[in-house]
Amino acid sequence: MGKILICFLFLFFISIHKIDSILIFRHYNIEISNHLAGNKQLMINCRSGKDKGTKVEFLPVNDVWTIKFTVYPRTLIWCNLWMGPNYVHHVKFNAFLGKESFIHDICGGRKPNVCFWQAQEDGIYVRNNAAGTFKLMYKWDTINKLESSFQ
Repeated sequence: MGKILICFLFLFFISIHKIDSILIFRHYNIEISNHLAGNKQLMINCRSGKDKGTKVEFLPVNDVWTIKFTVYPRTLIWCNLWMGPNYVHHVKFNAFLGKESFIHDICGGRKPNVCFWQAQEDGIYVRNNAAGTFKLMYKWDTINKLESSFQ
């Protein structure tokens, strides 16, 4: 009886450790900060799958917008950002992909459970959590450039 209990406890503690290493069903956050110059607001709208998406948010300078979610198989969250005051500059990007490679290569790991994006004058940056550095990922498009791509 004692050996069975010890084996059970051993397997129980190993399984708890393994659960922490599984990506699916983890709670995760996307944070987007506004570091635009000249007191420009950032307009944000994000969507996941077939959801209606978040309501359109207008983020003041030096503020952070957060969305919290649980990771499921094939989780995809993409965002549209527009630079104020005239909202002519736009970018659409995948803010989160439920893949270990995206979290490791783009967000820089799972500790903390956040993928942090920052809007600046020249484009959208992502923070590598492990290194604490920012990398330019997307440049702003203008509405005229976007319209010509649909023609």
